[in-house]
Amino acid sequence: MPQNKYSRFKSIEKLAEQNSPLSKLLDRASKILNHQEAVRAALESSCRDHCWLSNYRSGTLYLQTDSSAWGSRLRMQQRAIIQQLKKTSTFAALHSVKVSIQPRYTAEAEATPRTAKPISAANAQQLLETAEDTEDPALKAALTRLAQTSQSRKND
Repeated sequence: MPQNKYSRFKSIEKLAEQNSPLSKLLDRASKILNHQEAVRAALESSCRDHCWLSNYRSGTLYLQTDSSAWGSRLRMQQRAIIQQLKKTSTFAALHSVKVSIQPRYTAEAEATPRTAKPISAANAQQLLETAEDTEDPALKAALTRLAQTSQSRKND
């Protein structure tokens, strides 16, 4: 009897059974989402769009933010955040907050071309002089190319 080519795959119900790895992963994701809502409620409204929960482990709350400015602001609010969250049973053991910066990926940022600032004539001359005194041939060539590139941009 020919076997269905998909018969070796497990059904979703089987994968999501109580002690399966997928079930544990889904449970952990659900807990993090619930924790995220509690954290958002404890933050100032201006911070909510720039901060998200990364993890909560051993009494330490790990938060991420999209810029160093928001990171500094969160660090200044640590005590208030801890006091607010300790009122909930989930974060009763909370004793510290760690903040890390994780800029959000945007297609705009990648699409923006990077333009190099032009090198002044004095700096180009210093690069050429440094190249003359350099014994390393690869470095000498790189310094010379850089100085010449800056000079050719001025001629364009």
